[in-house]
Amino acid sequence: MDRRGIAEVGGLSLAGGVLAITAQQIIASSIDWVLVVGLAACVGIAAAANYQARTKHAAQVATEAPAVTEDNYEQHGRPTAGDGGVPADDASATNNDR
Repeated sequence: MDRRGIAEVGGLSLAGGVLAITAQQIIASSIDWVLVVGLAACVGIAAAANYQARTKHAAQVATEAPAVTEDNYEQHGRPTAGDGGVPADDASATNNDR
């Protein structure tokens, strides 16, 4: 995991721990440190799994995407009506409504 992933996981774990402490202090007027550490660890595990899934998916998309160069960039865009493509969605095919 790179620096960004470590920072994201650490920050979310810290935020989860602070929220757990705050909620316990407000609701029960006491802090159960085992619960706080457990919640922070669960938030960290979930954040790490989420980060790895996002980076893995982004890498997979990058490898499967076609290479767009200045020679073929027009082939990869959505065709428009001016390019000989499809008519606009709101235009009728026969224009009988005029």
